[in-house]
Amino acid sequence: MKYRRKKTKSTRIAKTTTSDGTKFDSKLEKFFYDAAKREKLPFDFQRKYILVHPFKYNKESVRAMTLTVDFDFTYHGIDVIVDTKGFQRNDNKIKWKLFKNFLINHGKSPEIYFPKNQKECLEVVGILKKFCKLAKL
Repeated sequence: MKYRRKKTKSTRIAKTTTSDGTKFDSKLEKFFYDAAKREKLPFDFQRKYILVHPFKYNKESVRAMTLTVDFDFTYHGIDVIVDTKGFQRNDNKIKWKLFKNFLINHGKSPEIYFPKNQKECLEVVGILKKFCKLAKL
């Protein structure tokens, strides 16, 4: 009797894309970027946060742990973070838990969205448009 190995799920690796000199980690990230630009929404792109600063442990240097969020919308009292994720790995889930702790420690509590496809990206852009209209009033 022959035994066959089970096929395991492979992790998807997003293809990087470049447009107008801007490097995107995925096509979904570029789609959201274009949609937000079309609507003239103000945002910071690829903002890096230091979750754990570098330190030494028994003469060993331990690197900093950082998280780079795709889009950070801070506009007249509106604080929203958007990270486009088609697929989320386990190490990324841990970083997001640490990031939420970082936000609490810094007195922030932004809305956080993780659109997984183009339809969800357009829904988030619609929500952000409403927030911006309310902020202008």
